[in-house]
Amino acid sequence: MQIIVNPAAAGGRVGRDWPSLAPRLAGLGLAAETVLTHAPGHATELAARAVADGHELVVVVGGDGTLCEAAAGLYRAGGGRLAMLPLGTGNDAARTLGVPLELEAAVGAALDGRRRAVDLIRVGDEVVVNAIGIGLTGDINRRAARLKKVRGIAAYLVTATISMVRFPTPVVRLETPDVVWQGPITLIAVHNGPTTGGGFRLTPGAEPDDGHLDVTLVPGLSVLGRPPRLLAAMAGRLGRMRGTVEVRAPWLELAFTDPLPAHLDGNQVLLEPPSARFEVLPGALTIQVAAEPCGTTSTAARSTTSGRGQ
Repeated sequence: MQIIVNPAAAGGRVGRDWPSLAPRLAGLGLAAETVLTHAPGHATELAARAVADGHELVVVVGGDGTLCEAAAGLYRAGGGRLAMLPLGTGNDAARTLGVPLELEAAVGAALDGRRRAVDLIRVGDEVVVNAIGIGLTGDINRRAARLKKVRGIAAYLVTATISMVRFPTPVVRLETPDVVWQGPITLIAVHNGPTTGGGFRLTPGAEPDDGHLDVTLVPGLSVLGRPPRLLAAMAGRLGRMRGTVEVRAPWLELAFTDPLPAHLDGNQVLLEPPSARFEVLPGALTIQVAAEPCGTTSTAARSTTSGRGQ
């Protein structure tokens, strides 16, 4: 077992708390070789190296972005499984997968939880665990990442007010096996789980192990038309709003002429024209979750086996 810690998670709070947190974790039975990340993308390298060095279990201490990077490392290495202590800003992936948010329970899941096989989303050379946000949500995430003292959905609400006024409506062409749509967009959510941004329910019916992407597209809106969509997203009713497009598909092609701000589980990226392809990778990640189901689960998840991390 190896522990990967992102000291920059939660605006640097994980790094500040780590000197007191490490002995607390050891007292709970979670003590192993520990490495700290030093830059964006470093967790991918560390996780891949951990698998190559023979570690079966990698425990991530941080947020969704750190989990996403570590999952990419395991995927590239072709083995291992992940556990998570969710200490980030939004922690949507933890909720989606069934990882407890309370620290002691999360440690218990890491040591003695069930093994759950879940899907990944591949976009270009990257893989994503929970959520990809394109357009307005990408811009909101970029601004929220700069906040140091505000966490969770509050951070996204603070920055959403700025993004809703300033973000334009780029034109895209979206294609899936069954749907073709073209026009200006406010946002596109490509999800493996139901929430993003600490609780915005953009794809409330999404399951992380059903072999499909859940996609919600909000067409181009005026500034005044955006706040009602934000409220609807918080309540999980965005799909009921006029003009919203919802799709469930194994892959998605997006064509566009200008770079699009996006986030991959909270990690900021720019999607470069002329196109991007998103596809599901069924059962590509094994993660250690709560021994008793919590959060989003499915029949497949309830039938998995349990085992102690090595």
